[in-house]
Amino acid sequence: MASPVSLLSVVDPDEAIADRRVRLQLVSDRVAPMALARERTLPLLAELIDLFPEGLRRGSTVSVAGSGSTALALAIAAAASTTGSWVAVVGDPDLGLAAAEEVGVALQRVLVVDPEPSSWSAAVAALVGAVDIVLVAPRHRVRDAEARRLSARLRARGSVLVCTNGRWPRGADVQLEVVESKWSGLGRGHGVLQSRRVTVNGGGRGASARPRSADMLLPGPLGRPELVPVEAPALATQG
Repeated sequence: MASPVSLLSVVDPDEAIADRRVRLQLVSDRVAPMALARERTLPLLAELIDLFPEGLRRGSTVSVAGSGSTALALAIAAAASTTGSWVAVVGDPDLGLAAAEEVGVALQRVLVVDPEPSSWSAAVAALVGAVDIVLVAPRHRVRDAEARRLSARLRARGSVLVCTNGRWPRGADVQLEVVESKWSGLGRGHGVLQSRRVTVNGGGRGASARPRSADMLLPGPLGRPELVPVEAPALATQG
């Protein structure tokens, strides 16, 4: 299994905040030349396209909530990572890397950063523009002013921020929530969890404000998301 690039050392709590910022900037300068050219949108797995009316638009914010939100966030990043984009994971060092790889994320293009709350905003800001997708799981309340500054930077630099625990103030551009979640594969106290069927509802701002919903397996039996076919209505029989 490929390994992500761990940048935990750049946020060593024993370092001065100024030193941490310098090191984060060095990291972002190193990764920035590898970012994709500025297409308006980033690639998405086919199973997720209906949840994004405008596509995965550069400069946007996405919030995901509910049971299975981390798996959904990883699925959002999967297609872009396999076509050359770098993905930064901020504040979630215990991310299930095996699950990330199964869902399709290219681990060799993943950076893992775990900053202290006091330097969280600076860490995220340094990565915006250096990588295409920033996955965040803030363990503190993100202030409105922080969110406004980061949103402005995202629009200017063209990165996408995905908040994996739904804690993004003032509402994200695309808002997704796993409202139903059921695992399958266990039977009578034995067996292995094989797949999880979820229902994802969507909302947001602008074109993304239109309510929408998708039923999928996340993960499917092979790890990747799979759409659940819509059952055709039964035809009435004539007596």
